[in-house]
Order: sequence, then structure tokens, then C-alpha cells
Amino acid sequence: MIKKLIAIVVLILLLWGGYVAYAVITAKPVLEAHWGNVSEDSVEIVVDARLDKPLLLPLGLDNFTFLFNNIEVATLDKFEYSPLSKNLSLVVKINSRNLIRSIERYFDANQMGEVIVDVKLNLLGLIHPKFTTSKVVQQDVLKNLNFTAEEKPILGGLLYTPAVVSTEVSWMGAENNSWNFRVYVTLKNPNSIPLAVSNVEFDIFANGIYIGKGEVSKGVVIPANGMATVPLEVKIRSDLLPGVLAEHIRNGETSTVRADFYITLTAGGERSRIKLVSEEKTIRTHIMESINQILREFSTRE
Repeated sequence: MIKKLIAIVVLILLLWGGYVAYAVITAKPVLEAHWGNVSEDSVEIVVDARLDKPLLLPLGLDNFTFLFNNIEVATLDKFEYSPLSKNLSLVVKINSRNLIRSIERYFDANQMGEVIVDVKLNLLGLIHPKFTTSKVVQQDVLKNLNFTAEEKPILGGLLYTPAVVSTEVSWMGAENNSWNFRVYVTLKNPNSIPLAVSNVEFDIFANGIYIGKGEVSKGVVIPANGMATVPLEVKIRSDLLPGVLAEHIRNGETSTVRADFYITLTAGGERSRIKLVSEEKTIRTHIMESINQILREFSTRE
């Protein structure tokens, strides 16, 4: 009797082991990610997985991390799984300040970066398979920050403000909670006399939050009916960006950036500080789309 019970147990274990091995080897999970809770300090990514069959296996997750430009920006916060279920989910928490640091590296690398996903499973507490996948991300965010504006009459129509023909933004590095940019503003003088632009400056807002300012200390003279390019030094407070990021994600990865331009003109011996224009641009990113593409590649690996 005891031998029969042992034989039955052994047979059950062999069948179970065979099923588990088959289920794991042939598993092609459908993975999909979406945003979870969002705050200034952290942002959650929820990853749901649907299996074609239950694994019937005690399964744990030792590690699930996202690295961007070699900075760990996200770690595992929660893992929900049942051996009898076809569904599992995990919550990955992003450290917003680490993400800002990784974005600095993204700009340092000419707006190019690498996302790396590391996964380490725990099977029966004995087997710990590891999986790693990566993707190069490149999106010219700064190119979208091109502001233009038409000339405006001043002094009762005697003169016109210069038109903003183009705005080109270049990354100059980061230090002391400040992102530094150089902005080249090309101005066109519609007047029949030269205009001395002794100061050009603008305030920058993202999603309604004041985040920085740009200015030029050396003035230029725009020839009559001519053009000149003015370099601006711009400083963005990176310590305020986690709040901007939270709003960006809440708005469906969409942000509104506003720049209020001011100039100081000297003409006929008179100096005047004038608000040239207030321009808004909509910035869209595809972070979650890139994450889901990585997960799809992970799901379909051989």
C-alpha cells in the first residue's frame, strides 16, 4: 500500500514537473504597461501579464528594474501572482529625481539614451533565471522648442517691434540644480532705421509652473529692414521638474510650455522695455509607448 502511494506521489510529481516545464518553456506572456499613481516624488508603472495557461508553479520576482542611461530610475514595488491564475501584475516605482538625472545624461549624449530592463525570477526558491532587454531611445525634444512671433506696433505706430523669425535651443550642461541652455533667437527689424536691442529676456513656464529664465547681457544692433541673431543664456530649475513631470504624465504625456518674451529697445535716444510676445508650445512624449514596445519584444523573444 505504501509503495503504491509513493508511486502515485512520484507520478503526480513527474506529471506536475512535466507540465510546469512545458508551461514555462512555451509561455508567451502578453505584457502591457500603463501609468499608476503619480506624484512629485514618484511615478508608478503598472505592468499586467496574461498567460496562455496557468503555470502551477510557486513564482517570485527577485528583481525588476528599469535603467535609463545607466541610472536606476525604477524598482519593483509590488508583485501579485497566483500559481492557479493566468494573470499577474507588478508595480514599478520610478524615482522622479533619478529620472531627472538620467534625462540630463540624455541631453549630454545629444538627446540619445538607452533603456535597459532587467528581470530576475524566483522559481521554487531554487531556480533564478535572468532576462535583460534594451532599446535605444532618441527623440529631438529641443527641436520642438522653436518659437516665432510677428512684429507689433509701438509708440503709436511709429515703430514696430522686431519679429521673432526662429528660436534654436542648444544644451549646455547641468550644475547646481540648474539646466543650462543657449538659445539663439533670430530677430527681423521691419523698420527703416536700425534698432539697438540692449536686452532680450523671457520667462519660461511649463504646465503653469515657472521653471526658469533666459537673458542676454550683450546687446546687438539690428540693421534697418535686416536681421540679427541674439544668443540667450537660459537656466532651468531642475529641482522643480519632478512636479512638471507629474503634470506631464497626468496630462497624457503632454505638456504646455510658455515663453513670455521681453525686449529693451533704444531708438531716438529713448529706451523702452516691451513684452514682445507670449507663445505656447505643446510638447508630447512617447515614454509609455516605448516601454510597451520593449515589453512586446520581450514577449516574442525566442
